[in-house]
Amino acid sequence: MRRYRNGRSAAALSGGYAALVALLGVVSVVILLTVQDPILITGVILMIVTLPLGPLVWWAWDVVPLELRDPVLLIVILTVVGLLQAYVLWRLARGRALQG
Repeated sequence: MRRYRNGRSAAALSGGYAALVALLGVVSVVILLTVQDPILITGVILMIVTLPLGPLVWWAWDVVPLELRDPVLLIVILTVVGLLQAYVLWRLARGRALQG
């Protein structure tokens, strides 16, 4: 982390974002698997937190055939997209490498 100009702060920012996405993903999957008739507010929050790719995944889910639409799979895909965004956020926020 010291090799980059903003390494520590970028790691804290992207790590916090990744932790939030992972927490929302796990809570959403647990709710889907345990509650008989779930009202999934955490899934909607996960979609909002994973902007800009989250809504694209959410809307693209309508193209998937009905027999393949599993809400747990949608939450897993949204979580993976959010973790990918956390990695991109870290890469962008860390800045250039320090000389020497």
